[in-house]
Amino acid sequence: MKRLTPDLPRKIYEFPDGQIKLINWREVPPMELGNWAGLHGQMETELIVCKETTGSKMVVVGRSVFFPGAYHDPHFHLYAEEVLYCLSGKGIAGSGDKEYLLTPGDVQFAGVGETHWLRNPFNEPLEFIWIYSGNGVNMPGESGYCTADLFEEAEKIIAKNEIPE
Repeated sequence: MKRLTPDLPRKIYEFPDGQIKLINWREVPPMELGNWAGLHGQMETELIVCKETTGSKMVVVGRSVFFPGAYHDPHFHLYAEEVLYCLSGKGIAGSGDKEYLLTPGDVQFAGVGETHWLRNPFNEPLEFIWIYSGNGVNMPGESGYCTADLFEEAEKIIAKNEIPE
C-alpha cells in the first residue's frame, strides 16, 4: 500500500536511557493489521510509541488513516483508556448510543470498558492520532481490546471455567 505522506529524510535522535526520546511517525514502518477483529476497509497505521519503538511501559501512541468507507466496529478496552485526536478529514465517532461528527482538533475519550467506534463515510481520508493509557499497556493487544463477538466468546470460556486448546 502506498503511504499517504511521502517519507522525509530525517535524523533519528537517540538518547541515553531515562531521557526524552524523539521519534517521528514517518520513521516507523506501517503496522500490518492483518485480520484484526473489527477493522474494515483500507487503513494505514503506525505504532509511534510502544514497547518496541521507545520502551514504553504504560502508553501506546499511534497514527492512523481511515480511507473513505473504512470503519472500526464498536469495541472497548478492558485495561486501557483511549484518546483519539483528529488531525485531518472528518469521520463519525460513536460512544454509547450516540454518534458525533469528528473534525480536525476534536478529541474523543473512551474510558476503560466504554464502548466506542469510528467510521469514515466521507470522500476524503480521516487522519488521527490515538493513545492507549493503562498500567502495563505498552502494545495495542495489551489494552484488553474486545469487540462484541470476542466478548461473547470470552464469556463462554469463563462460564465453562476452562481455557480452549
